[in-house]
Amino acid sequence: MLKDAWRGRLAAALEQSGKSKREVSIAAGMGAGYVHSLLGEGKDPTVQNLIKVCEVIGVSLSFVLYGYELTAENEEILRLLKAATPGERKGLLQILRERHDA
Repeated sequence: MLKDAWRGRLAAALEQSGKSKREVSIAAGMGAGYVHSLLGEGKDPTVQNLIKVCEVIGVSLSFVLYGYELTAENEEILRLLKAATPGERKGLLQILRERHDA
């Protein structure tokens, strides 16, 4: 079930959007039954197609896939962290852990 937990989050976001599966499918540039095939038939989307669906219903890909939202600030931190050297990452983790434990 954890493997497909994203489907539940997508279905909840779809319901909250007030849009139909068909409406979202068409607005995302897919066939009319695309979202139904994801949620009802277990079809696996490409990342690009899932991004389009998420954009139409106003939910982030990170929320659908992982269950949490990433703010613009957190995305920037992750981008900078990815570019950091291993030593820089280790130092940053140490600083954050010390502040968290304080």
